[in-house]
Amino acid sequence: MDKYGPQSVSVCLSVLLTHLERSHIYKQRPAGPCHGFTLIELVIAVLIVLTLTGIAIPLASDYIHRAKVVRAIAEIRMVEKEILFFETEKGYYPGGKEPIISFMLESMREIGKDNFKDPWGTPYQYRNLAQGPISGGKPKFCRRDRSYNPLNYDFDLYSVGPDRQVPTHNQITVNKGADDIVRAANGRYVGEGSKF
Repeated sequence: MDKYGPQSVSVCLSVLLTHLERSHIYKQRPAGPCHGFTLIELVIAVLIVLTLTGIAIPLASDYIHRAKVVRAIAEIRMVEKEILFFETEKGYYPGGKEPIISFMLESMREIGKDNFKDPWGTPYQYRNLAQGPISGGKPKFCRRDRSYNPLNYDFDLYSVGPDRQVPTHNQITVNKGADDIVRAANGRYVGEGSKF
């Protein structure tokens, strides 16, 4: 009468369990402790992380450097406008009407920027050339390009750059001056000294 009695159910369960044991769905784990990653797998993972870090750090460092250069350029342009406005109002550049008699840098106190610092934490450098000593029709104490020509004839304004070396070299193509962010060509160029 009963087609599916207790005996047929137990046979079906037995067949099902045998099938599951042999299939990929139900696999018995070997007795013993669980195994984690092998040493080789861990070494490979560490090498991948180190490689990615080795690639990322220089890229991030370069990005930070470029961001600081862009900020220094913008700040030099801002200070340049304040110096030119001062000259328009007073008739002379900050640093006085009297000619300078030394190569010392004038303070930008007259425009309220006497301790204004660049992105590397060093004060911006300013030198009034218009009232300074002249030698051969050119400013005597000024920054110079690779041909040793003056960068400016009115005033020098620059950041000593990431090396923070003050005083820096007057010629911008020499190692100490190549990383400086300079105003050149009487304001027509502001950027890295090595690229002028």
